[in-house]
Amino acid sequence: MAQRPRSTPLLKALHTWTGIIGGLFVSVLGLTGSVIVFRGVFERAALPKPSAGVVAGAATLDDAAREVGRFRPDSQIRRVRFPASAGEPYIFQVESGAKKTERIVADAATGRVTGVLETGSMDWLVDLHRNFLAGKSGRGAVGVAGIVLFLLSASGLLMWFRGARNWRAWITVRPGTSRRLNFELHRASGLWAYSLLALLSFTGIELAFPDAFHQAMQRVTGEPAKVKTPKPAKAKAKGKTAHSLAEYVQAARAAMPDGVPTELRLADNGKSPVDLRLHRNGDLEPGGNHVYVDPATASVVSIDRIVDRLLGARILGAFTPIHYAQIGGLPIQMLWSAIGLTPALLFVTGLITWWRPTRKRTVTTAPAATEERALVSK
Repeated sequence: MAQRPRSTPLLKALHTWTGIIGGLFVSVLGLTGSVIVFRGVFERAALPKPSAGVVAGAATLDDAAREVGRFRPDSQIRRVRFPASAGEPYIFQVESGAKKTERIVADAATGRVTGVLETGSMDWLVDLHRNFLAGKSGRGAVGVAGIVLFLLSASGLLMWFRGARNWRAWITVRPGTSRRLNFELHRASGLWAYSLLALLSFTGIELAFPDAFHQAMQRVTGEPAKVKTPKPAKAKAKGKTAHSLAEYVQAARAAMPDGVPTELRLADNGKSPVDLRLHRNGDLEPGGNHVYVDPATASVVSIDRIVDRLLGARILGAFTPIHYAQIGGLPIQMLWSAIGLTPALLFVTGLITWWRPTRKRTVTTAPAATEERALVSK
């Protein structure tokens, strides 16, 4: 049987030096990503509890909005997250005059405000993962780190395909010298994780550089891959220019009756339409469908269903739920979290393997010498 060719020096050098230079940044992304996939779990645990002895009523969304207005009279409601299941509250994102953003929790049954959702540590981790705590410029650095991780994953897979003669040796870790132990731990953990790391890094690159991906997809498919947000028409009639939240939701749900509302985003001074996001059976994205409503007239401006989008837009739209494990529930979240730990493991074991020189032995058996040479060549 013909043997596979060994890894080329160029491929090995690419893998080694890319890991040494960018491994620390990639490790930060992986470790923070391992935590924030459970963001929803942490947020539910941090929800303020309703007061004991309160009798449930028949509160509406507008009742809850009025309670939020009394709780923060100097603020404006920007977003409303709807309860995902029975017993969960509304979460109102409000903005004060000082541009301070808060998330106010209101009981969906009574409409009463139960408190403020405090998730400072999780928000910090999310910002570190998405922006390296540096805003838009940090988002670009995160994208570069994603490219580094993709190159590491792709080159690692290529090295295995080109150099593996015994696949069992690539997935086992045997006791022995510390150098061999580090090398085999690095090789085995990398092989198990490379494919998923390539997927996660590629989807993360798109989140950092969406315009570049939209342009590339448009060139490949010949069709626009970016979904444009419509603008509301200017109100001509005098009188009422704003409507209740319930009116916006009612108009949007009538346009997409088979959708379940997940979030309502309100217009900013009438410059953009009200956006009701909905989930429909079979959708990959949790709230990927949109019904846009004119804030002045409460009439539907546009309807955007995932199934009606062009192929390129549907593919790119799936990147976010895949990257953040918003599909598959807890099992996928646990798998993604475990995969997120591997870049740090690979960085440490790879750095040790590279840093520690091969020790020369004066006396050794032929099989041991052959094994040592094979280790170094790979």
